[in-house]
Amino acid sequence: MMKELTIGQYYAVDSPVHFLDPRTKLMTTLVYVFLLFMVKKPLWYIPIFLTLLLLYHFAKIPFGYFLRGLRGILLLLFFTFAMRLLCTPGTEVARFWIFAITEQGIEKAIRLTARIALMITGASLLSYTTTPRSLADGMEKGLSFLEKFGVPIHSMAVIVMIAFRFIPVLTEETHILMEAQKARGAEFENCSIWKKCKNICMMLFPLFLSSIRRSTDLAMAMEARGYRENHPTTRMNPLVYKKADKIAYALMFTYAVVILVLMYAL
Repeated sequence: MMKELTIGQYYAVDSPVHFLDPRTKLMTTLVYVFLLFMVKKPLWYIPIFLTLLLLYHFAKIPFGYFLRGLRGILLLLFFTFAMRLLCTPGTEVARFWIFAITEQGIEKAIRLTARIALMITGASLLSYTTTPRSLADGMEKGLSFLEKFGVPIHSMAVIVMIAFRFIPVLTEETHILMEAQKARGAEFENCSIWKKCKNICMMLFPLFLSSIRRSTDLAMAMEARGYRENHPTTRMNPLVYKKADKIAYALMFTYAVVILVLMYAL
């Protein structure tokens, strides 16, 4: 099950999206998230979703590859949908025990659940098509103007890079711990939900110790290589915008303007 977790992992393939500058992809993701929060009617999520499918096609990433990773947040999506559906006051259309289902609850449940799912899907496309190092460089250079306002962009970029690099490491570590627990008689598949939760909780402490050990080793390695926070750094391959990036920016802003105008005009 842990090997099927794909969110946050880089998908190595040659595609037009992979070759774009990381700043272009980062800005596109920010505009995409902004559009999701501007949606007022659930039907407008359909064109945004279709556009996302088109981007996955251009990135040459099988959508089934992402769907396998999406299984990990199904519980979050179900909980979000249920809470909005059953706990939103308004015009009642049905009643279940002490809960009332309202028209406003149905609309808000669909809107919030779709927003979370599409947000994770779009952010995952960024991680699938950008290496952690490139993402950190793009974030540091693209958002460097925020340092004038006291925002530690360099430190945040390093944190993002380390976090993305640790995702596959911790995933593999969790898989190893699960296999070790299974060898000792623990069950994670054919058992009750309470027993499964108990067995998973038993893995948290060794996984925590392993994470601390790896973070200590990483800190010592960074110090040995002369890393100092907020010191100027150099890059072997500086980021340079290409013609494809300018075209992507033009398409992105045109698409955003068209969607916003249509959403508030119709």
